[in-house]
Amino acid sequence: MFARRVDMHLKPNSVAEFTQRLEKDVLPLLRKQKGFQDEITFVGQGGREAFAISLWTQRRMRRSTTAGRTQK
Repeated sequence: MFARRVDMHLKPNSVAEFTQRLEKDVLPLLRKQKGFQDEITFVGQGGREAFAISLWTQRRMRRSTTAGRTQK
């Protein structure tokens, strides 16, 4: 099992939107990826910092998710 950590900086008062987008957009895409096992997401107490740890069966599979990633 391999893990990939992604750190994020959130806009003020955007935790609810972040959570909704993660559940409706990001996780369904990850579940379609070969080798994806699960994801754990943490949001800091102030709601400005977050990080996610995704779990993969193989190292090369966790890296393939960065190729199609877009930032908003």
